[in-house]
Amino acid sequence: MYISLIIDARSAGKGLPRLLAQARRLTSPYAGHCEILVADDDAVALLDIDIPSHLARVVGCLPAPLGRRLNMAASHSHGRMLGFCQGSLDNAWIERMLVAAKQGTSPVVRPPRTCMLSWARWQRRDTRGLGVERTWFDRLGGFDPALDQRAIEDLAVRLKACRADIITQRA
Repeated sequence: MYISLIIDARSAGKGLPRLLAQARRLTSPYAGHCEILVADDDAVALLDIDIPSHLARVVGCLPAPLGRRLNMAASHSHGRMLGFCQGSLDNAWIERMLVAAKQGTSPVVRPPRTCMLSWARWQRRDTRGLGVERTWFDRLGGFDPALDQRAIEDLAVRLKACRADIITQRA
C-alpha cells in the first residue's frame, strides 16, 4: 500500500460525503495503492451519514482532540505515505504523494537551518492537506494528542524543523 488518506469526520462535518466522493474519484486510478480512512468519534452518527465500506474504512475512536483522533486513524493505516485531508483535495497533491511513496526513500536527518524566519512565515498559512512519510510520522510521535485545531500545523512545523520532506496542500 502506497498511500493512506485520512479524513476526520468531525472536522469535515456535513461536507464529509462530498469529501469522500472526491477522495474516491481522485484515488480510483490508483486502485490497490490507496486506502481511505475516516476517523470517527460518533460524528458520522450525529450527522446521520452512511459511509459504505467500499468507499472508506471507518476507524472508531473516543471523543478527543483532533491530534488524538488522527493518531488513532494513522495507527490503523497501511500506507507508506500518510495524507491528512482537511478540505477539498487536489489531484496533484495525491500524485506527488504517490510518487514519493514509490520512491521509498528513508528519512535522512539533515543539518539544521540557520534561519528560523521562513518557518514562522510558513506556519501562518492554513494547511488543507499534509502528506508525510510514515517513518517520519512515527519518528516524531505523530500529532500532539492534546491539540485540536492546530494539530496539523504543529506537526508540519515540527517536520520542517527536522527538515523532513512533506507534501502540503494549502488553502
